[in-house]
Amino acid sequence: MRPGEGPNISSQPGAGPSGYSNEVAVFVDFENIRYSTINSYGREPDPLAWRDKALKYGLMGVARAYADFDQHPVQVRLRLDVAGFEAQHYPAKRSTDSSGREKIESRSDLNFAIDIINTALTRPDIQTFLLFTGDKDFIRLVTSLRNRLGKRIIICGVPGSVSPDLVAAAGEEDPLQIAQSAEVDADVIRAIAAYIDQLHDGFVPTQSHMSRTLWRFLDRMILPSEHIEAKVMEFLRKGVLTKRPTINGQGQELVTTELNISHPLVQQTLGIPPLAPDYGPEAEYDEYAEPQPDGYPEDASYGQDAYRAGPQYANQYGEPQRPDAEPASVDDEAAPSAFAEAPGYEADARYDDDDGDDDDDYDDDEVEPADGKPGETSYAAQDDQHQPPADLRVGNEIR
Repeated sequence: MRPGEGPNISSQPGAGPSGYSNEVAVFVDFENIRYSTINSYGREPDPLAWRDKALKYGLMGVARAYADFDQHPVQVRLRLDVAGFEAQHYPAKRSTDSSGREKIESRSDLNFAIDIINTALTRPDIQTFLLFTGDKDFIRLVTSLRNRLGKRIIICGVPGSVSPDLVAAAGEEDPLQIAQSAEVDADVIRAIAAYIDQLHDGFVPTQSHMSRTLWRFLDRMILPSEHIEAKVMEFLRKGVLTKRPTINGQGQELVTTELNISHPLVQQTLGIPPLAPDYGPEAEYDEYAEPQPDGYPEDASYGQDAYRAGPQYANQYGEPQRPDAEPASVDDEAAPSAFAEAPGYEADARYDDDDGDDDDDYDDDEVEPADGKPGETSYAAQDDQHQPPADLRVGNEIR
């Protein structure tokens, strides 16, 4: 290089036609991005992430964020300064309509559009514009930059809050992907569990009360109080929270908002084991057990509902009994022969009680027939009361 000569900027890699290195212009519709991020992710946006995204396309020749910053926390402007964005403050215009209601009109959107056009005209070297917004009101602005000025437009918005028409007009999109923090969600779940546990008897958790009260159980560094309502709504969308109708202690019908204990994240956070499938009260059978002659496994456990009241497992009264029960003792003289020979029925059984207790037992060895004494009935007479009607009997068989 000769004395007095500077570097040949136009020969540097990536240099533009006017000798500037490749630069990009970044414009942030701050209110759109901030509220969309809070509603979708329950947290504040990160301007450092915006910076990193912009630097992928080139150096930030222009970087500005537009809003009425009186409506946002003070820390917001500090984070913008740290990331290298100029905060463009435009107070909203307030007016009152004929019915006395206050109307608020944003002035930041108008200045957002004007500054973009001015930059495109005064900095022709900047070919790439990153617009952090999802508002469809900027479609005409985007089409003018692309179709008349030949600029490359990239829409960077929050997924779910970006107009498809705006993206179609620009031709490119690079959405703001915000990674979910499992630790934050776990802390919020534990806070919700603590909130529910401290409720007095008769009180039930509701979405509105939870959103107003949960800040007492959360560290503000984990989740600011102004973001709790958005996080509760996010949990409802993802199934972490569930709703069901109920009646409180005062007899009022309410809709509760509770943790869904079948959700894997809730189970993992609170140490709840996965719920076993409910097969109902039916008997459990071992499918690998060798079938017995009666079709049941040898060690099958029979519950009350597992008995079958079919004739093969019922006595003459239609009462179910275990298929493996011992045959009952029968008084042949007292039992009618029709029941003794009827298929699927036992004769009128008198069960011996060998347990040694003092209850009244039907024991044929100890109880004698009354032989027609007044006030008493013989076993034979009792059996006659349970005989089938005459039109169903044919000899010793039952139709």
